[in-house]
Amino acid sequence: MIPFNEAKKMQMQESDFSGLPAHTRQFVERIHSDGLDRVRIHGIFVMLGLCAGAPDTQERLNELFKTLDVAIPVDRTKNIDEVVGDVYDGYDREIHEFCYRSGFEFNFREIKIPNVEKIFYIVELKDHGLFNVDTLSIEKLVDASRLYDAFIESIGSHTANRGASLVEAFGCGMFQIMLLARSDISGSRQIAELIKSCLPLIYSQYFSTLRGNSVEYFLGLERGQVPLLSLMQPMRMDYAQQMWGFQSSLFYQDQKPLEGVDSLTVQDWHDWVLKKAIDFDAGYPTQLVPF
Repeated sequence: MIPFNEAKKMQMQESDFSGLPAHTRQFVERIHSDGLDRVRIHGIFVMLGLCAGAPDTQERLNELFKTLDVAIPVDRTKNIDEVVGDVYDGYDREIHEFCYRSGFEFNFREIKIPNVEKIFYIVELKDHGLFNVDTLSIEKLVDASRLYDAFIESIGSHTANRGASLVEAFGCGMFQIMLLARSDISGSRQIAELIKSCLPLIYSQYFSTLRGNSVEYFLGLERGQVPLLSLMQPMRMDYAQQMWGFQSSLFYQDQKPLEGVDSLTVQDWHDWVLKKAIDFDAGYPTQLVPF
């Protein structure tokens, strides 16, 4: 039997969905069924708030919230601290350790206090022992995956344990980055840019889905297709189209989903992909674009 506290961490609560539109709830239920537990889903929403709340031009903010407000409606006419004051307890230590373990160089503003010799910054690059990882730089996809998993679990536990909604979790992230921006606008932007620029593929697609309010399209994807979208976005159009055609052959036949693909072992999946690659090459011998 799973202990109650562990089950609460894993399973979504009705309170999580308070204030969420029906289509965003469907998105959350989908990523939960795909294996993301409740705490990490809270972490995703906090992390999205950290990025969305960073200072930017009014034009860019208007463009961002034009779609984001549809997915996560937050009343931005209210002071954000009024919205999240009862559930916000800060993410400073998590941000400090995340920035430290990223290995990135930052240019934070010096904060000087009268009659105090020490110089302060909005982030103290330090290992607080919060993350159960040994990552000290993001050089490979595996580094990003391990660090972000630890980060979202840590920041997600705050609002999840308090019984807050996902809308409130998003607001908490916004409030945190706004507080940092009061002392260092450029520094807060650097933190948000770091988070966005190093996202693992699947988290990147979660972000894109919510920021672009493209939930309906997302729900039509097979689980294995989700990270491939982010992988192909930087590619040349002709190569991306070819890659999308190939990956479709991994999941579909005659436009119908293939059964059992999601349950393949790693070795069986590798063998399946290799077989389909050979078939795809044989089927289009003169049309394929070189990698």
